[in-house]
Amino acid sequence: MAQPPYHRQNLAAAIAQQARQQLGQQGVGQLSLRQIARDLGVTPAAVYRHYPDKQALLAQLHVTVAEEVQAALQEGVLVSNDANAMFHRMVQNFLAFRQDQPFAMAFYLQGALTLPQGLVTVINLVNTAHGRVTLPYQAASVWTFLIGIVTQPQGVLSRPTVLAICERLLVSPAASAENPEA
Repeated sequence: MAQPPYHRQNLAAAIAQQARQQLGQQGVGQLSLRQIARDLGVTPAAVYRHYPDKQALLAQLHVTVAEEVQAALQEGVLVSNDANAMFHRMVQNFLAFRQDQPFAMAFYLQGALTLPQGLVTVINLVNTAHGRVTLPYQAASVWTFLIGIVTQPQGVLSRPTVLAICERLLVSPAASAENPEA
């Protein structure tokens, strides 16, 4: 008899991992606790001991996917000392996550969305590099725009256009008034 790929103490983690895999392949609508149990070779009761219902599993899954989005945003950002390159990389990372993980992105967008601190920091660096003052709404404007973009069918705007719009959101009339050369 084959050994299961987990130990009893790790069943909750195996369930969460299997749920994440199902989400990535089929979307949240096809997520099934019974199918997860079958895939792991356990009884449905074993799954329900760790997650009393689908909502409990979805809540955990949303935390996982939100962490993945945050990690994807920051991937490769710190390899550059150029604030503009960091900003471009973050935007491209977000768009790439949407392209590579469409079901995960759709699921992520169904939950509470928070402004990523890494994005705020990079926007502050970009504005400082250009001698501009960061205004309170700039990061939220960029984030809201990006969320809007990933809710649209792919290809509505090209990546260069998205980047140009994001950059334009950082150069507001108020920020330019602070530094007329910006």
